[in-house]
Order: sequence, then structure tokens, then C-alpha cells
Amino acid sequence: MKKNKLDSGYAIDFELFGLVCNKKEYKLAWNLNKALDITLIKQDDIKIEYADNTSILISNYSFETDFVSIELLQNKLVGSGNIKTKLLMPELKQFDFLLKFRDRTDELTFENVSVRIKSISVVEYAMRLKFDSLKSKENLLY
Repeated sequence: MKKNKLDSGYAIDFELFGLVCNKKEYKLAWNLNKALDITLIKQDDIKIEYADNTSILISNYSFETDFVSIELLQNKLVGSGNIKTKLLMPELKQFDFLLKFRDRTDELTFENVSVRIKSISVVEYAMRLKFDSLKSKENLLY
């Protein structure tokens, strides 16, 4: 009898940073725009619905070209309602924001983005996050 194997792995093509910043979301987006020479624009809140009829709203800014995609996500949920946790990534409660970026041209590498982010005065701390080690990684795959 032939056996089929289900590959439940995720195809991850982005880098992920956790950011600690006590400023408002728009102020951080403005500083990132200057540091990375991009234009993050406020988007409609992202709504993620779960099988148990609960949903969450995520505040976000994004910048996208044909080859580059950058998203600034607030870790604190917008109007979390009856959800037990008030965070997008509960295991990352020390981070105020998450920055997802993908660059198919290799112009924005992890190293140079990291240096640019750490040069921003309003960013208190920035750290690269390993996607595979996150418990709530499904929340980032919308």
C-alpha cells in the first residue's frame, strides 16, 4: 500500500524583527520611512478569523513594490474583545511591534536593515526573530 505524506511546513520568504518602541505607531512608521528610504502607509486593520468564531484585528502599515514588501504590525491587538490574550504574538509580549520584510533583490538584507533600524533613536531594542520557534506563527500567515 502506498503511503502519502502530508508536508505541513510553511514556506517562509520573509525576515521578522521584534521592535521595542514606546512611541505611537505612526511615529515609528515615519522613522522607519526615513531610515529605510521607504513609504510605509497606514492600511485597514487586518482581520483574522478563527474556527471558534473569534477574530482579531491587527493595526498595520505597509510598503510594497514589485520586489520589496515591508509590514509594520502592532503586537497589541485593536479591540481584542473576548479574546483571552491582547497580543498578536503572546509569546513575544516584550515587543511592541513586529516588522516583516521581504526583498527579492537582496538590496535590503537582514544585516543592513538591522543596522538601519538600530540607528533609529525611538527604537529602544530590535531583534531578529526565528519564525520556526514561534508558537503563534499562524497569526503571521494571513
